[in-house]
Amino acid sequence: MVYFGTQVGSTVAGFAATWYINNVLGAGVFGEFSTAVALMFWLNIPASALGESVKKRMSEGDAPGEYAAAGHLLTLAVHVALAGGLLAVAEQVNVFVGAPVAPYLAALVFARAVFDVTVSILRGEKQVGTSGGVKTFERVVRSGVHIGALFFLGVGIAGLVAGYAVSLLVATAAGLVAIEGRPAVPDRRHAVSILEYARFAWLGTLKTRAFAWTDVMVMRGLSLSIVGLAAVTKTQIGVYKVSWAVASVLALASIGIKETLFPELSDLGADDEYGRVKHFVTEGLTFSGVVAIPGLFGAVAVGDTILTIFGAEYAVGGTILVVLVGARLLAAYAGQLIGAINAIDRPDVAFRVNLAYVVANVSLNLALVALFGWYGAAAATVVSAGFSLLAAGWALSTLIGLPELPVGEVAKQVGAAAGMLLVVVALQRVVPGTLAWTLVVVGVGAAVYGALLFALSATVRRKSLSLLPT
Repeated sequence: MVYFGTQVGSTVAGFAATWYINNVLGAGVFGEFSTAVALMFWLNIPASALGESVKKRMSEGDAPGEYAAAGHLLTLAVHVALAGGLLAVAEQVNVFVGAPVAPYLAALVFARAVFDVTVSILRGEKQVGTSGGVKTFERVVRSGVHIGALFFLGVGIAGLVAGYAVSLLVATAAGLVAIEGRPAVPDRRHAVSILEYARFAWLGTLKTRAFAWTDVMVMRGLSLSIVGLAAVTKTQIGVYKVSWAVASVLALASIGIKETLFPELSDLGADDEYGRVKHFVTEGLTFSGVVAIPGLFGAVAVGDTILTIFGAEYAVGGTILVVLVGARLLAAYAGQLIGAINAIDRPDVAFRVNLAYVVANVSLNLALVALFGWYGAAAATVVSAGFSLLAAGWALSTLIGLPELPVGEVAKQVGAAAGMLLVVVALQRVVPGTLAWTLVVVGVGAAVYGALLFALSATVRRKSLSLLPT
């Protein structure tokens, strides 16, 4: 709950900044900023892979100080080189993004790398709530810097990228203070162990990046191609990423569950307690869609109007939003299964699952974006998410057997969401179609869903009551 609460705080801060940026600069500039961030996240793959490896090795309880130090040293070495490479091809980077941001982007790549490994160390110490707090702190600082820089200085995309880098460095300092253990001098064995796990974990990171950012990279890349393989504007990219941000809010519960369960599953996996591993995976699957399922129904009913929070031009993203919420829902379930595979120390199996996903995702994006533009990007995302779920389920079943699938609980969530949809549609017929009234309808719908689910599901009732203070 602590981790989930911090993620809610982070989301609120992020939404405030996203709303302000889009209202001040418009969807076109936000599309440029999204392209720069997409490039950063792809270049950040080595740091994320090293971070996953550090988290795993530290959670095993052996020589955590040595692994923490080795992780930081390896990350610094790799990303100093990457930042230098970016500066060497600055002109090409500026053309791809659509604005002169290469020096700031190089700083952002470096700052993101040291931030990610710091957060991974906290998670390796099982400080999941603290790691979420550090991420929330970074998001709040970033939102404050972005809003302040736009309001007082009138900066453009370069200022947004630079502000992002500053917020990461400030949050990294806070994260380093929160680390409980102390670094120790590592030897070759610790570095090799991290790299051994990372050589499989990097594809898991690539999978995450592919899910979140391949569509942006492909849309921008094909639109810049000499033969014009896709006609996707920077404005459409901006609307697309706003839709993705809204859809991502609905994945917060699943992400919090996965991050909280990983250290526990890792401990159980080390002791070969696979029965308990499967029990916890079932628990994770039960609650992964508890927010995303009603979100999908809600997006169908009022998604286009909700997007006008960011401006009238965003209403065109209503269909995109529905598809992306579906993708986030499928990915939420897949994430629980892949997390379990990694937790039982089978990164080789997770590697193969993620490789299949990345190939499918990139191939589908290249084909469907060329054919259908931004609708093709959304379709590629949801289809590849479904493929990932099936592949992860099959892989986990070959390792420890498939955990019990909470079909009944998911059906109850769908039933409650369907009841909510009926109420929302009925209310839409009698209230004005303005944004303000739509938000009221959304609030009523959420209350109806919560009440119906509480009535239908004994599991939800038990879990909800257990969270109340005694």
